[in-house]
Amino acid sequence: MIDLANVTVREYLRVSQDRSGIGKSPDQQHDEMERECRARSWRLHPVPYRDDNRSASRYARKTREGFLDLMADLKTGTFGADLLGIWESSRGSRRTSEWLELIDLCMERDVKIWVLTHGRVYDPNNARDRRSLREDASDAEYESDKSSERLLRDVRANAEKGRPHGKQIYGYQRIYDQETRQLIEVIPHPEQAPIVKESARRVLAGETFYMIAKDFNRRSIPPRRKAYRQQRQNLGWTAVAIKQMLGMPAYAGLRQHQGEILGNAIWPPLIDETAWRKLQVLMNPEWRKQTNVWPAKHLLSGIAVCGVCGAGTRIGKQNKGRKQSDEDGNLLPRQHYNTYLCVGVPGRTGFHVAMKETHLDAVVIELVLAWIERPDFMARIGQQDRDVDSERKALLDEIADHKQWLEQVHAEAERRRDLSYLTRQEDIVQPKIDAAEAKLLLLADVDPVVLELARSGRVREIWSEREEAGDLDWCRHVIRAVATPKIMRAAKRGTRGVDPDRVVMDWR
Repeated sequence: MIDLANVTVREYLRVSQDRSGIGKSPDQQHDEMERECRARSWRLHPVPYRDDNRSASRYARKTREGFLDLMADLKTGTFGADLLGIWESSRGSRRTSEWLELIDLCMERDVKIWVLTHGRVYDPNNARDRRSLREDASDAEYESDKSSERLLRDVRANAEKGRPHGKQIYGYQRIYDQETRQLIEVIPHPEQAPIVKESARRVLAGETFYMIAKDFNRRSIPPRRKAYRQQRQNLGWTAVAIKQMLGMPAYAGLRQHQGEILGNAIWPPLIDETAWRKLQVLMNPEWRKQTNVWPAKHLLSGIAVCGVCGAGTRIGKQNKGRKQSDEDGNLLPRQHYNTYLCVGVPGRTGFHVAMKETHLDAVVIELVLAWIERPDFMARIGQQDRDVDSERKALLDEIADHKQWLEQVHAEAERRRDLSYLTRQEDIVQPKIDAAEAKLLLLADVDPVVLELARSGRVREIWSEREEAGDLDWCRHVIRAVATPKIMRAAKRGTRGVDPDRVVMDWR
């Protein structure tokens, strides 16, 4: 029998999405479990595990941070309660493998599982209860698989009927019934559709994507897509955006699904299909289809951006010093050096900044290496808000405490000449370090190459080795994964030498 007197419950609250109001939101789950705990005279742990708008199926793309915290705390023995409370079995997980791991961890830590909607507490150490929990896990995964298959069939069927799916397509607008919210029709957008037609007409007439983008920017036409990254807010239309837009089968009135054109769409074409197919040949000639295998020659080309307009940079040549003559008075070839130049935005005043290549490279390398060497690097990279940052800091402190303790254990084991003492302590502490580092990696979302470099303890040595070996691609990968360097205008004209204040790093 399970002794349920004087127990503490810690909740795991989760919902995939609750747009209709029919499902139980995490707040509703908590309220019901809190009422039941009061009725049973159970204590409720003050810090529940929680995942809002997180699917638990194997098709989910978003990480369930709350579930990972739960698993880590069970592994390290820091769960802090007698019962794991969940509203229903499927709220825990819809993956059988995860459920089985959760059951095993609860069994190891002697933690019972309370499923509110079942009205009972399961003991993972009891064979019959364990069997029931495993059956629930299998049923939940089966229902998830059926739902996914049904959704994929519906999406495919919708595409075969030529109906839209997902976001609005630039150039069109959808008309819905105001009461039922059912789609009535898709019609050309009065302002955007003419832009699509004009782009196609001008490309067919021989104009370049760049010239069209330049003209659209001159006319202050809003770009097709909103720029979500701050440094690209001022880009407007680009040559790439024009080409991408005209490559979409939707503008020929064709419905595409997973790269396959299934037939005609329910919306009218903005570009005649014959003209659209001619466009595809014109925009993608055979001679352009060869793979570009040219290696990068400059560290920050395609990485550094203009701090004024957000555009990329290219390498330019700048004359060095005054003209020189030989002994006979003949002019010698002019010396020059490379600079990173803002490429500008089509149709707008461009070429805002320029910086000597060696100066920018030196500043960026130093900033990146110093950033990766920081003791709190893992707590800062990819940070989203102060709460997440404080959680990283807490994990770093926890890892440091564990490692400090192991150092003391090493010294004590050496003094005692007792290797078994060291082994026992490592068996206890190392899993806690591993669990904390796993949480840290989840929060940081660090690039594997950068992670390996940060963990090496030899950041500058490894960088120097790679530089000497001429591994420019590796160096560029590290910089691109960590930050976007922005070149700012000089505070004073005529400033000579390296000016670190002209470089602002947009850290990932």
